[in-house]
Amino acid sequence: MLKNVLSLLLSRFYSKQESELVGHQAMPSTNNVILTPTTTVIDGWSSVFNGVAPTDGFACIRFTADTATCIASAQTLNINVFTTPQVVGDILLCACPVAKGQVFTLCARQAKNIECWFTKTIGRGGGNLLRTLFCKEVAYA
Repeated sequence: MLKNVLSLLLSRFYSKQESELVGHQAMPSTNNVILTPTTTVIDGWSSVFNGVAPTDGFACIRFTADTATCIASAQTLNINVFTTPQVVGDILLCACPVAKGQVFTLCARQAKNIECWFTKTIGRGGGNLLRTLFCKEVAYA
């Protein structure tokens, strides 16, 4: 019953085009914040950047594999993303979703040409969605 009522309300105030836009908000945008790694070449396993997410987004590390056993990770409190090469010289990217204010760490081992950045998400959170819905509700009243 509740599902039917919500569906009816959303269909009245919320178009399919807006639904597509809302679903797209969690995707990465083209707005990047360049992060300066502590090193651009690393042999032993070590953190190359520690930070706090300025917005919802993705913490990213890109590097060239120095050996076939190199590894890198992007990590937050509950999520760890790892990547390894198939051969020496592979250019790899590791990205981890991070919520605003959450601490994240970018690590690597046996990597060179290390670059780090933070990519914001497209959306601005639920506030805009609710504001849009309420404005339409007032317009229909």
